[in-house]
Amino acid sequence: MARPVKNRPRVAGGSRVSSKHQVTIPAAAFAAAGLREGDAVRFEVDGPGRLIVTREADVLDEFSGALSGGADLRAEIERLRDEWD
Repeated sequence: MARPVKNRPRVAGGSRVSSKHQVTIPAAAFAAAGLREGDAVRFEVDGPGRLIVTREADVLDEFSGALSGGADLRAEIERLRDEWD
């Protein structure tokens, strides 16, 4: 495993992979992608050294209004989700 070079200057818009395989998404890229705190994302490999990060669809948003109860049902589900956090 290659050791990271700690004294190399950071590139604007860049990040590093931590020992826990974590990266920080630069603020400009995060905003441009329309991501929000708490979004669920999926990673796909697009070749060596290349990942595609995609926001997962919120099933609740997708099917909201399809069931009887409409907004009341959505509010109740959101309330229950908040209890899990």
